[in-house]
Amino acid sequence: MACEVPVIATNVGGVPEVVEHGVDGYLVEPGDVKTAAKYAIDLLSRSDRGREMGQRARVNAKKNFCANDVIPMYENYYEQVLASAYSAKAAR
Repeated sequence: MACEVPVIATNVGGVPEVVEHGVDGYLVEPGDVKTAAKYAIDLLSRSDRGREMGQRARVNAKKNFCANDVIPMYENYYEQVLASAYSAKAAR
């Protein structure tokens, strides 16, 4: 997605949090090869559609998963967990 490539992915786990169906890629049910192939043909036969979705994919990837934004959030979370662990240990 960060390389402006729309994805075709399975609709499981955390993937729906990353891929917005029909906007920056397509989601299919696991094992639904026929639908995945249909989406692939759509993207490959309509270059404007693939290009548009790819551009949206990059924007969404940068907005939601940019390391400059995500890493400080993780660091803050880890600091909270460590502080909580130290507080619990000190209370014993």
